Amino acid sequence: MPRSIAPLLLVGVALLAAGCMTTVAGLDGPGDAIVVTGLGRVSAAPDVAVLTLGVEAQAPTLDGATGDAARRMTAVVARIKALGVADPDVATIAYTVDPRMAPSDPARRDEPPRIVGYHATNLVQVTVRKPADAGRILDAAVAAGANSVRGIRFTLADPATAQAEARASAVGDALVKARQLAAAAGVKLGPVLSIRESAISQPVPMRAAMALRAEATPIEPGQLEVVVTIELRQAIQR
Repeated sequence: MPRSIAPLLLVGVALLAAGCMTTVAGLDGPGDAIVVTGLGRVSAAPDVAVLTLGVEAQAPTLDGATGDAARRMTAVVARIKALGVADPDVATIAYTVDPRMAPSDPARRDEPPRIVGYHATNLVQVTVRKPADAGRILDAAVAAGANSVRGIRFTLADPATAQAEARASAVGDALVKARQLAAAAGVKLGPVLSIRESAISQPVPMRAAMALRAEATPIEPGQLEVVVTIELRQAIQR
């Protein structure tokens, strides 16, 4: 093995053994390059809260269950909109009606299933443009008749800025790794040959535990994190 190549291979093997996503590629041809993975993380305060809530109703008849659910949901939606939530920010995401069956009697196995009532569910997704208002809107919906609260998540109205910052951070991270690897191997770096974005995360929804009480429900938005991973390939000068 040529002496000029042996140190490079030793460095590459050592880094891979340590679990570092950094490699030295193609050391025997004109395409000699160092390939590294860069990671960029950016934290941002959420500026949108998304509530999932609705009503559930049970009655002996189909009309009774659906009618009760309709009345409750009409009141809930009216109350939410009265607090300033725009029409496009209230969207129905689920509507189901299921029969309730009588318990089976082991002594009467030949008896067909018997419907004893119906269960209606109507859920909406409410987009709150000011996260600080989320608790007040949630409490108002419950007071108006919402008896099903499925969760709350926080996000960014426009994640593009955070994603751009995370990309820049990922590229910087990759360039630092490439320089460190080149210095350890005793070679000089040439131009960047390629950059490939291998993964990008959307702001991960964060759920909050909520205690519905007489006073305003406390809602803590916390922080969101956008993560970008890139692969950078940089030439080795000869």
